[in-house]
This record gives sequence, structure tokens and C-alpha cells, in this order.
Amino acid sequence: MISTLRLLGIFLLSCCLALSGYAAEKSVRAGEIKNNIVAEGACAIVSMSAEQCQLTALQRARAAAIEQAAGVAVTSATLVTNLTVAADFIKTYSRGFVVREKATWLPLGQYQKDSSVAPIPEYRVRITADVYVPKKTRTSVALKAKLNNSIFRSGEKVAFTFQSARRAGFAVFNIMADDRVAIIYPNAHETGNILEPGRAMTFPAKDAKIELEVQTLPGHKRDAEAYLIVVWESGADIKIMELFPEVVPMSVPDFFARLMEIADRIEDTILPYEVVAQ
Repeated sequence: MISTLRLLGIFLLSCCLALSGYAAEKSVRAGEIKNNIVAEGACAIVSMSAEQCQLTALQRARAAAIEQAAGVAVTSATLVTNLTVAADFIKTYSRGFVVREKATWLPLGQYQKDSSVAPIPEYRVRITADVYVPKKTRTSVALKAKLNNSIFRSGEKVAFTFQSARRAGFAVFNIMADDRVAIIYPNAHETGNILEPGRAMTFPAKDAKIELEVQTLPGHKRDAEAYLIVVWESGADIKIMELFPEVVPMSVPDFFARLMEIADRIEDTILPYEVVAQ
């Protein structure tokens, strides 16, 4: 019985320590969650499927919510008619994180440039979102990154180079065309996620165990996606594999709700691209 009680005590103490550690991690956040922001997005069906148009309208609404929360204008178009513009909306995610959203689809509208052309069906959505606006308190590591292309054909290999001015840890995520996010690196097979200062790194490396091959979604002619690269000073206590242990992709709000916990101590860059069917 004494042994059992001791074990129970140790277990409860461990739980308390874990909870206090979690609370301490929470307190590191210097940014602000702005609740119940209402924003709308629209997309006219031009050179894309109805499914893609719906997602693009939702991404536009997210961008508008982030703009409101962050107090900056980072996109200009209010109506989307092509995926090139849609890819740019993904860049907005680095200004603020939608950590919760509720979407309400409005009646199908019409877009008509002028009376000389026929009207085009237009999807419209209104979201109510909670947006976390990070307050970057860390010293800059001066991240630079570049994709090997901006438009790929299905089956082509993607690679990018990136570097930092200071020694830094890094992680790579894929914002996919089906509106989910997956961690690409580090992973169960490769964990050497350190950037040396001033030394450009190519990912994936030639001898890497993984390849980044892009594909359009079934039935799609074109898709817009992005890679999100996150870096932090090597001395920071950031355990990225504990924060993102799953290999299963997660929704955009679920992903950013996790990233929010370290957002004030990281640098990030988003590299959007298009995938074209063969």
C-alpha cells in the first residue's frame, strides 16, 4: 500500500509539473488573440472547379480576417478569378494565425465585369474567426528562402534553398490544396534540423531519404499550395516534434492553434506555388 501511495504521489506530482510547464509555455506568448472577427471572401468560377473556388473564397475570407486583426493590408483583390492570385492569399497566414473559424456560406452570387460579358457564378462565404497576432520578441535570424520554381507540372520534384544569419533550428510544413497542413521535416527518419549561419541549405538534399513530388488533386487541372518554413534561434527551447508529433495532416485552424504556442519566438516564410496537371 505504501508503495502504491508513493507511486500515486509521484504520478500526481508529475502531472502538476507537466501542467505548470504547459502554463509556463502558454505564458511565453506575447501576442494577442482577437476573437470573433467577421470577414467575407468571394471567388468567381474561372479556370477552376467549384471545389477549388469554394476553398479560394474561404482563403480570401481568412486573409481578410487576418488583415483586420493585424491592422495591415497585405492583399488587394476582393474577388478571385484565378489560382495565381489565390496562392498569394496563403502568404497572409504569416501575419496572423486563424486558430478557430466558423464558416457560413452565403447564397450563390454573380460577378459581371460589365454588360458586354455574361455573368459568372460566384461563391461567397462569411467567417467568424479567432485570430492570433504574434508579437515577435526574438532576435532575427534573417531567414532567406527560395523555391526552385513557382509553377510545377504534376510529378515534378520540388526543392528549395534557405539560409539564416545565425545558427537556427528549422521545420518545414506543406499547406496543401485540400486545405490541410502536414509537417514534412523533421520526421521519424530525419531529425537533423539545424541551419549553420551563412551556409545555404538545399531541401531535400541530394542524399535525403525523402523527395518532394507535387501532384494535382484528382480531377483538378491546377492547384495552389505552399511550403511554410519556420526557424528559431538554436538556443530556444522549442521541441517541434512534441508540438507536431502526428504525420497525419491537420486542418488549417488546428495547425495554427499549435503553431501559436511558439509564434512569438520564430521567423517564418511562406513559399506559394502552383501545380499543373500533365
